Amino acid sequence: MPTTRADAPSATARTAGLRVAHDPVEVGARKLGLRSALRARRRARDAAEATEVDAAVARTLLACPLVAGARRVACYSSLPGEPGTRSALAELRRHGVEVLLPVLLPDADLDWEVRPVRAGATGGHGPLGPHAIATADVVVVPALAVDTAGRRLGQGGGSYDRALRRVPARVPVVALVHDDELFDAAVSPLPVLPHDRPVHAVVTPTRWMPFTA
Repeated sequence: MPTTRADAPSATARTAGLRVAHDPVEVGARKLGLRSALRARRRARDAAEATEVDAAVARTLLACPLVAGARRVACYSSLPGEPGTRSALAELRRHGVEVLLPVLLPDADLDWEVRPVRAGATGGHGPLGPHAIATADVVVVPALAVDTAGRRLGQGGGSYDRALRRVPARVPVVALVHDDELFDAAVSPLPVLPHDRPVHAVVTPTRWMPFTA
């Protein structure tokens, strides 16, 4: 995939394979540049294709073996420019899966509420507390980009960094991105710090990919 100037790996990353420098200043600057470029790319996306992308994400996510058999899935309602989750949420409910949706707290942490199993049904409840994410069988998270080593670039607010620390290691974490937001880790590894938790898989409109992280 094409590598922009903002995407180019640092000298440390190039000479050390997949090892990424952990200097906070360098990593912070690279993350800032990447976020700016990726957000601009999302703003420029064709709004007319959003419905097709939304449906494609639902098909790919529901076909992912990590989601098969899940009874409770933590997910989110997508924002404009993100790969849509509206159809995925509807399909999960149609298959009888209980969906946890995040609620942003004043301190930028995430609380969780239950979406009813069937669209239009009563019985949803919340807030359940920040630790409710630990009860999910699968956690689906937003991302601006993911690389093939499972490194995830978020929006920078830290909400999911805090939430994912509560998720047991056995629970798969799946990130959703557009196809061109999946980076080759051998060419353009995403910048990370020690607190950044890798994801187990990525879902795009056309495929899903598991990682060994």
